[in-house]
Amino acid sequence: MIRVAYILTPITFGGSEKVSLNFLRHVNRERYEIFPILLVRPWENDPYFACELRRCGYHFERVPVAVRRDADPFRVPRVAGRIFALLREGSFHLAHTHGYFADICGLPAARLLGIPGISTCHGYISNGGNLKLYNMLDKIVLRLCTRIMAVSEGIRGDLMISGLDGGRIDVVHNAAGSTLKEEDFHRLRLEKRSSLSIGVDEFVAGFAGRLSQEKGARYLIEAASEMKHHGKRYKLLIMGDGPERECLSSMVKKAGLDRDVLFTGFLENSEEWLPALDIFVLPSLTEGTPMALLEAMAMGIPVIASAVGGVPDVIEDGINGFLVPPGESRAIHERIMLLIDKPDQMKRFSRAGKETVNSRYNVRDWCRRIEQMYDSLAEGGYRGMHA
Repeated sequence: MIRVAYILTPITFGGSEKVSLNFLRHVNRERYEIFPILLVRPWENDPYFACELRRCGYHFERVPVAVRRDADPFRVPRVAGRIFALLREGSFHLAHTHGYFADICGLPAARLLGIPGISTCHGYISNGGNLKLYNMLDKIVLRLCTRIMAVSEGIRGDLMISGLDGGRIDVVHNAAGSTLKEEDFHRLRLEKRSSLSIGVDEFVAGFAGRLSQEKGARYLIEAASEMKHHGKRYKLLIMGDGPERECLSSMVKKAGLDRDVLFTGFLENSEEWLPALDIFVLPSLTEGTPMALLEAMAMGIPVIASAVGGVPDVIEDGINGFLVPPGESRAIHERIMLLIDKPDQMKRFSRAGKETVNSRYNVRDWCRRIEQMYDSLAEGGYRGMHA
């Protein structure tokens, strides 16, 4: 049995949390004993992630990331000290971190104890002074890592530009799959649309993700504002919450789109809401291998996405979806209108999207690749991963 300390900060339920939950649900638990260590805000209720871990039968440790809501200058050494104690007590073979704060606090502790460290790098957000500082620190502590898993070739390239050894970095794209039967998909479609007062026959484009600058939801709203120049209209469903929510709501009001654009707010499991869509749009300015995109494709929902990060690795323009230049709202609108006018094209994208995920981004093969890495590192060596 290989014991793995699995360290992450599940404050929101975004892409990295979905990736982790996917793995924890499908890993071979007869061979790998995974012990999640959750770095959480003590004044908040357990996140959805923790609730799902309990449902899966996992025991885990909660480590507070702060003792108060305002600035806590000692939080990094305090959290790192607690992780050090947990690793020392747990007789772990490996430590696997997700995200910059888990890296900064977890990788030095693992290195001091002689435990091989693995980090999954989902990408970097550069907005804000604190985030820039943490990103810089992360790229320093990643040098303590035995192996790094980058979720796209672009992220691997960024890490190498930062001075990290490319020989220690493996590209392991995220994975997704849909277990929804056709009747369940249509049931959810009716239920979610009804709850939002959206008609069965109305055309709905949508986005799911954190409402932050780099996710580019503003370009989707700008695209929707182009509707007034055309006879055909569609609903826009924006699923998620974040620092841009108020600004985006103001954009909708100024454009007179109050009846056309709907915000759901934070959703614990946005995947259950995807069936409400006719088209999924990802207008991001930066990405790794986006989980929401893979989830939509796995369900057979046609997709339009910015050609950034690992997205062009997933989408072949015009074959299994449309690629658009980042920040180009008019291009998004034109592609939406094209699909409204061409239902046969939507059907082709639906079939091709499912096939792409099933053949290249399926959870079974992805889990096996990570398990191979665990095996090699636990045995004291690393010979590279096999597809």
